[in-house]
This record gives sequence, C-alpha cells and structure tokens, in this order.
Amino acid sequence: MSQLKASISRYFEDSFEWFDRSYIADWLIVGILWFLTTAVKASPVYERGFDINDPTISYPQREDQVSAFFNNMTALFVPSIVVSVIGFMQRSLMVIHHGAIGICATRGLTELTTEMLKHSVGRLRPDFLSRCAWDKVLGQCTGHLSLIINGRKSFPSGHSSTAFSGMVFLSLTIAGQTAAWCFSIPKTPRKVRSSRMLTFFLALLPLFWATHVAVTRLQDHRHHKEDVIVGSFIGIVCAVLCYLIFWPNPFSLASFHYEVFGKPRWIYKETGYVSTRATDFDLEGVAH
Repeated sequence: MSQLKASISRYFEDSFEWFDRSYIADWLIVGILWFLTTAVKASPVYERGFDINDPTISYPQREDQVSAFFNNMTALFVPSIVVSVIGFMQRSLMVIHHGAIGICATRGLTELTTEMLKHSVGRLRPDFLSRCAWDKVLGQCTGHLSLIINGRKSFPSGHSSTAFSGMVFLSLTIAGQTAAWCFSIPKTPRKVRSSRMLTFFLALLPLFWATHVAVTRLQDHRHHKEDVIVGSFIGIVCAVLCYLIFWPNPFSLASFHYEVFGKPRWIYKETGYVSTRATDFDLEGVAH
C-alpha cells in the first residue's frame, strides 16, 4: 500500500497536499443538491386546466431526436472525461478533483432548479393533447398516466438546461486551459496552439451541441420557445457560477501563466496555462 501511495505521489506533482477539509463540506452540499432533486422529482406536479381546442397544445407526439439518457450522460461525463485527461496531462489530482466537483455541482444545481420549476408551474407541453387522449364521453384524459404527467412538465426545458449546463462548463474548462476567451493575452509565436481562432473554436464547439439539443426540443414539439430559452439560461447560469467557485475567471489575464518570446510574465506554475481554485494559490507570489 505504501509503495502504491509513493508511486502515485511521484506521478502527481501535488499529490494530496492540495486537499482541504473544506472540500468534504463541498461534496456534502453537492450530495444534498442531488438528493433534493430526487425528492422533487417524486413530488406531485401542479395540474393546471386546459382547453381541448387550444392549438398551442395540439401538436402530434414525436420520438425524441436526443434521448434524455444520452443527453444526461453527455452533459455529465464528457466534461468529466476532458477534465480528467487535462489533470493526467498536468499530473495534477487537484485539477481532476476540481473538475469533478465542479461538474457535479453544476448538474446538481441545474437539475434541482429545473425540476422545482417544472413541478411548480405545470405548464402543458405542445403535444399534451396527444398524450391526454381526451374522451368526450368520459370528459377526461384516457392516455397513459406517466405520459400525461410528463406532459405537464414543459417549463422549463430540462433537455436544454442539462445540455447547456454541461457544455458551458466544458467550454469554460477549455477556455481556462487555453486562454481562448482572454483576448488580451500574448501568444507564444511559431506554435500551432497559439492560434487564436483554433482555441476560440474549440472552446465554442460544445455550445453548438447544446444549441442543437435545445432546437430539437422545439422540432419534437416537446417545448414552447419560452421553455427552451429559460431552460438554456438556467443551465448557463448554473455552469458559470459553479465553475467560478473552483476556477479563476477565464476572461481575466491574471488567471494565466503565459510566455512572450520564451520569457514568463505571470507565473502560477512552471508550465502551461493553469486554472485552479482562487484560494488554492498565493496571488502575492505572482511574478511580473
């Protein structure tokens, strides 16, 4: 066991010296967010009345272009895998930890906010009447109960909030490692990775997927446009907040180590762009 620990310590530069007891409280809070989300999902949905002649809820029911399972897995695991790869390349368990807790916090906060609104508002989906299968004789819905209940969860769009929460966090992570959104930072000449358009495009790439997911919710008649807009906004806000809790601002020059003609200017670590929780490094030790 001691040999394994020594081997890990040799590979990872910071080993476990970075770990702070406050992270236990952080993980506890993240766990509470996920638990509360599960509890809200089990609670009843507000049942608002409807008009069977309402054209806004009379669209046909279609199959999802992007399934909920695939969307959730993509939003959670793709950013986690990318951060893990970055951490191994930098030989930093701290980067892996901060990435993991950051994305888990993002997903937990996003899901809790989305589900609370869904169950409180009870807005009907555009395809609600197809789910309802209204019977004029009985004067009630005769469709499958689970479909009817789900048909009352239009606002906000869970697919949109999920996709944007995961992909915005991933975009911020990429920007935090490449300085893609810090336009004032000097770039080392004669290196491909110094291409501003390349890093900028890489940082934006995840947002194209999130936008695609949001658009499919309109095409599939699962949501009204307001549902998608608000859901996307929730995902973006939660991702930005949870990212900035553990990582410095990717738009700020002070967040990066860079070189100009081989001469270091701002130094937080010896090599590469480094983004890490602001309280984990000494700003007074920055060299100019």
